[in-house]
Amino acid sequence: MDLGRFPGVAVITGAGGHGIGAATAQAFAIAGCTNIAITDINASGLLETQESINRVHPGVKLFARAGDIADEAFVESFMDNVLQEFGRIDYAVNCAGILSSPLRSTELSLEEFDRINQVNYRGCWLSSRAQLKRMIKGAIVNVASQLGIVGRHAAREFPPV
Repeated sequence: MDLGRFPGVAVITGAGGHGIGAATAQAFAIAGCTNIAITDINASGLLETQESINRVHPGVKLFARAGDIADEAFVESFMDNVLQEFGRIDYAVNCAGILSSPLRSTELSLEEFDRINQVNYRGCWLSSRAQLKRMIKGAIVNVASQLGIVGRHAAREFPPV
């Protein structure tokens, strides 16, 4: 792998735990990105990702802040914190998402439906909007996948890097 392919600043949402976001943050570190900002609503999962990256890649400067990407004030302040910490944003990968209960659509409560949409759609849009306002140029990838959290028949795993 060509280390140093990502010389700028990467921001990853949904980076706590063992899903796609955590694997993405670790992949940026492996690829030579030395400035990484991560967030997740799960503070303990976020700490786990942070410790994993710091243990294997001690040269990476990592900024981590737990919060809810469905909250506009959090998203705006997190992105401002990233700018204060690193001065720029070059790459963003928005992976945060939640699953519903294993219920039929007719059994799902309105509150649960709204929460899923607040995080999975609104949160992704809020994150992208905040990143775009702060990027001079760069790249944003928005990921929507349940397979980072639950297995499906014949689906590949996302093992820790």
